[in-house]
Amino acid sequence: MMKRLFIPLIFIFSLSNFAQKNKMTLNKDQLIIQANTILATKYPNFRFNASLYEISAWRNSLKVVVYYKRIIKFVPLGNKEQDLTYDFEVNLTSKSVAPFDFFGAEKLYHPNTEDQKKIDFVVKAFNLPHSGFDTKIVEKPTMYAIYLDNEVAFGQYYIDKTTGKECLASIEGSYAPIPNDIELLDKDPLIEIKE
Repeated sequence: MMKRLFIPLIFIFSLSNFAQKNKMTLNKDQLIIQANTILATKYPNFRFNASLYEISAWRNSLKVVVYYKRIIKFVPLGNKEQDLTYDFEVNLTSKSVAPFDFFGAEKLYHPNTEDQKKIDFVVKAFNLPHSGFDTKIVEKPTMYAIYLDNEVAFGQYYIDKTTGKECLASIEGSYAPIPNDIELLDKDPLIEIKE
């Protein structure tokens, strides 16, 4: 009896190990297809426009993850950014979707018609998005604050809600580079799959 149980367990473990190694050899597009399949299976009513997201695939020795990062984040007047969810990720190894598995897909911010008009106005007035930068638009009573940020530089700009013209001085700067000799805290970091 024990031998019969032991052989199926080895077979199941081997299949699981094979599936994990197979994920490790797939290219970025194949991983994104798998992630979209998991999303469609777990959340069949969830719809999103992939062109509004920067989609990237990452792996380390333990897991493979596909990140969906909103290209332009909009914070409507009276809201706080920390109360809004823009990004999500699919862990292909565990087949989990964060944060949907914890809070539901309804928590993901989708602009209503009025907010989309505001976003479109700022995009046109400020020629957004700017390649290589994370973009956040925060609606204020009389203006929009635009924050551009990446690993090496940042900018803050303010445009009038009516004219679209800059109405306050902009702030631009760069971050100090990270020294090359700093030891990574994570001994098995996620590495981006570019192709």
